[in-house]
Amino acid sequence: MKNEILDDIFNDKLRDQLEEGEVIFWDGKPRFSNYSRFVASFFIIFSFGIIFCTSIIDKDYWWTLFTGLGLTYSLFNIFLQQRRTRYLITNQRIIFQLPKRRKVEIHSLPLNQLEEVVVKEKVNKNGTLELILKEPFKTKIKTVDIRNSHPREHPTIEIIENVLEVKSYIEKGIQGEL
Repeated sequence: MKNEILDDIFNDKLRDQLEEGEVIFWDGKPRFSNYSRFVASFFIIFSFGIIFCTSIIDKDYWWTLFTGLGLTYSLFNIFLQQRRTRYLITNQRIIFQLPKRRKVEIHSLPLNQLEEVVVKEKVNKNGTLELILKEPFKTKIKTVDIRNSHPREHPTIEIIENVLEVKSYIEKGIQGEL
């Protein structure tokens, strides 16, 4: 997994953020399972089918087009957001690459400013990590729940594989053991 960062053009911006002596311990991005993709696709096709049938019965054909475009945009936005989001955990900080309209923003969060790491939405080995900050520390990092586009209260690392392993890296970094 560590070598994937060298091949991904989005991560070139992340590598440029590293300071001298900074070592990468983990890099990753959100990963939807095949089941999640199936459920999302089924929901969109099912919803579009109901609206299509209703619009034919009511003879409101413009509603079908409008809804179809909206559902397609929603699906495209979810997968585009997943693709453009990246995370790096180094011995000093967590670096976030987050999508912002047509571009990406890069933020970093020092490990010494984290109070604790909480696992949220764990399914098998995959899940989301919520990063609880020490009280006086404020951050401009605004993460969203990738599945439904709702803003998160605390910064999160969304839908990652081996969530407990990543949590242990962050906890070791908080304690200064990395």
